[in-house]
Amino acid sequence: MFEIAGAKMDLTQKLGTTFCNNVVFTFSWKNEDNWPVVSVSENIEQLGYAPDEFISGDLSYSDIVHPDDKDKLKALIQQWDQEDVPCLFLEYRILDSKGNVRWIAKFVHAQYDEQGFLKQLNGTIVDITESKRAELFLQPQNGYLKSVVNTVREALLVLDTNFKIIFANLSFYKLFRANPLETEDRFLYDIENGQWNIPALKNSMITLLEGSTEFNDLEIEQDFKTIGHRVLRVNSRTMDTFNGKDKMILLAIEDVTESKKSAIELKASEAKYSALVEQGNDGIIIIQGESLRFTNSKFLEFTGYNKEDIINTSLLEYVPIDFRRMLLKRYSKALRDERSIKRNYEVDFIRKDGSTFPAEISLSFIYYENGPAVMIAIRDIAERKKAEMELKDSEKKYSTLVEKSNDGIVILQNDQLVFANNKFIEIIGYTRTEAIGKPFASFLTIEYRRMITGKFKRKMEKRQLTPPKYEIELLSKTGQKIPIEISSSIIEHEGKPAYMAIIRDITEQKNRERELLKLIEVQKVLENVIESSPAIVFFWKPYENWPVEFVSENISQFGYTAKEFISGKMLYSDMVHPYDLEKMNNETLRCIQEGEKNISLEYRVLTRSGEIRWVDERSVIKRDAEGRIEYIHGIIVDVTERKNANNFMRIGSELGTLFTPTADIKELFQQFLELITQVKGIDCGALYLVDEVTGDLNLVAYKDLSFKFVNSIRQYSANSLHARILKTQYPIYKLYSEISSMTSGKDVSFEGLEATAILPLKYEGNVVAVFMLASHTEYAISHNTRSALESIASQAGPSIGRIREQVHVQKDINNLQDLFDNIEDFLYVLDTNGCILHTNSFLCKRLGYSHEELLGLNIVNLHPQKRAIEVATLLAEILAGKKSIVKIPFESYDGELIPAEIKISRGAWDGNSALICLGRENN
Repeated sequence: MFEIAGAKMDLTQKLGTTFCNNVVFTFSWKNEDNWPVVSVSENIEQLGYAPDEFISGDLSYSDIVHPDDKDKLKALIQQWDQEDVPCLFLEYRILDSKGNVRWIAKFVHAQYDEQGFLKQLNGTIVDITESKRAELFLQPQNGYLKSVVNTVREALLVLDTNFKIIFANLSFYKLFRANPLETEDRFLYDIENGQWNIPALKNSMITLLEGSTEFNDLEIEQDFKTIGHRVLRVNSRTMDTFNGKDKMILLAIEDVTESKKSAIELKASEAKYSALVEQGNDGIIIIQGESLRFTNSKFLEFTGYNKEDIINTSLLEYVPIDFRRMLLKRYSKALRDERSIKRNYEVDFIRKDGSTFPAEISLSFIYYENGPAVMIAIRDIAERKKAEMELKDSEKKYSTLVEKSNDGIVILQNDQLVFANNKFIEIIGYTRTEAIGKPFASFLTIEYRRMITGKFKRKMEKRQLTPPKYEIELLSKTGQKIPIEISSSIIEHEGKPAYMAIIRDITEQKNRERELLKLIEVQKVLENVIESSPAIVFFWKPYENWPVEFVSENISQFGYTAKEFISGKMLYSDMVHPYDLEKMNNETLRCIQEGEKNISLEYRVLTRSGEIRWVDERSVIKRDAEGRIEYIHGIIVDVTERKNANNFMRIGSELGTLFTPTADIKELFQQFLELITQVKGIDCGALYLVDEVTGDLNLVAYKDLSFKFVNSIRQYSANSLHARILKTQYPIYKLYSEISSMTSGKDVSFEGLEATAILPLKYEGNVVAVFMLASHTEYAISHNTRSALESIASQAGPSIGRIREQVHVQKDINNLQDLFDNIEDFLYVLDTNGCILHTNSFLCKRLGYSHEELLGLNIVNLHPQKRAIEVATLLAEILAGKKSIVKIPFESYDGELIPAEIKISRGAWDGNSALICLGRENN
């Protein structure tokens, strides 16, 4: 940049080249600190300065020299002075008044004082900014252009108009494993042994020389020696250099091989799902607007028609008249309710030759070609029907058919397996010797044992001959769950009544259904569920700090975005509370090392605002065939509210246990009292019932009160001052001494009661009972305790009121179960998996099921199928303590939708955790 004239340069030539066609300024400045200016030419105004700014001393020459060049310029002038060279030629940078950088060429000569010291420097300055820029851009060896182009992720080539490569960026060398020596300053079509001599590329490049300025999205395929077969997308455009005379060609190259491959794989996946439909054993048709819009080859095989014969015709043309009304009704119901029909139906179909065949159908609501439609799965059951008929005709004829049947067939007596055909033995994996004699329930998964044994018992009692079908799960010898379809009939076996059950392995059918549902609707349903659910879905990589591959958008509830995690800007460990991170890591590593599949943890996380939240993580470790971990996926749910819940929430949830049938009504009242005295600040109390006839108050339960005190408060007449105080319409909170002084009754100060609460229990606006609660140690009842007491009282009042409506408590304390059965409310008990443990008669009657049919049935099956995921999500939230009310309608056995509102509380049943459900129909 700096050089002294006279050594290796013809100065006259240098000056001539520099001064031609450029702006020239003159400066004279003193050889002092900061170089004060003595004179400057008027045209310095072209740089935005006024001459007076320099002459007056407001600016010095040093002020306008670029900071990066200032020290070097001073050092060079000192060196020049010492070497006694008459003149100096320099190129360096200065700043204009706006701070813009300008390149200048400067010719300097010196002026000395009488002692021979450098006194003043006189310089002629030429603005060479434009020519300097052109030089920088046109010289390939200069790093300016390369530093810009090398930041681009695409492979780029810069060519001259003869298609010679000026240079290539780093992305090009990385992609094609090339080097500069074999690339730059060579013709494009010569590099890599002519592998870029591609006709399509050459034709497009020629257009650039014929006047076109660009071409885009040119796709070429080529086999490269270094990287193999590649599909490339090429874009090109011409551009001017800074001198405005020369042109260059920019070639941008993108490797789209993998995206092309992905597109091909997507088409293959679509073909796979199509094959599932076409190659299944069941006929599948789609009805839209009462016209047949789609049929697979199996249905055509069943009926003998060609596709052209039946597409856009009415399905009813292929069904005997006896079945048309029923089929049309079911189709209309599925379309109207926008839901699948859970039950299967038997329908005959007419073949092309006029014959008929029996079939079993299931109807599912779907969207087909952007419109609502009904998909019908059709199974030819001619063989099964034939087998059933022959078995009923004669027991002697069934042996060969049973043994060769594709369905499992068993005979049960006294709930034990006395006969099993080969197919059943094959399904469960036991030997015949191991299986015969075992209870049939031992072959069922736990959730279906009570239901199936109950149905069999009911069938035997009623001597039912019609064989209903159920879908349940068998448990194989290895513990595998096998989905089956089972139907049973009552027969005579060796002179005694028995059940014969036909069992069909429907594993393949279930798999096909899952694949079809996944293809048609599951993705959309899951997306909606995830985004509306409090559960946040995560996919973690098994690396340090748990980098995130996927997280659902509802991570926003913690103040973060999914993009922050997926981009790697945030790691999952960044969100975990520092005090819990080691515990989470250790437990996760333990599960991995011990080969466990599932991880269940509770720990704290930090929101973006710094708030601490508790989460419950439920994750699954995904391993490949060799046991190596591929990823970990799971959900986290915010359980802060459950963690922070006060004792009232626990007590309120236990109120549901009071509905447990008992033989002693006094015990029920004692349970009410035991429950409410668990509230903080209360350690004793009494429960009074209001006599329906006289209005008297009668003590029915007490806790932690002396016998002497209880005798003094056991009964108050309706008109007594005590009764009027206790039966006031609003809660009273006072010291017991204050209440006692109001009544002028007996002196009971010996009991030592202090803070006291009197809570009327109301039902339909009337006081039906009263809690008198107190503390021996507290002198005041806090606001939180009052809220808890009043909430429990608001639930207890209606409970006692409904009991009194159904039965006179004082006259019959042994028929509580009958009472519950006669309440026209829905009352049932669920285990923590949602299976029914107990129900009252009203629920059975209203839904059209027997008590035995409901026992063991999952509650999800009593709601519309299309809302099954919503029901399951609500149950999870209830178990987590977040919800207590369900307003989803029931679906009766006949398909009627029954609107209901159900309150669900945590409780116990037979010593185990359970959900106590009470509600009524909304008319």
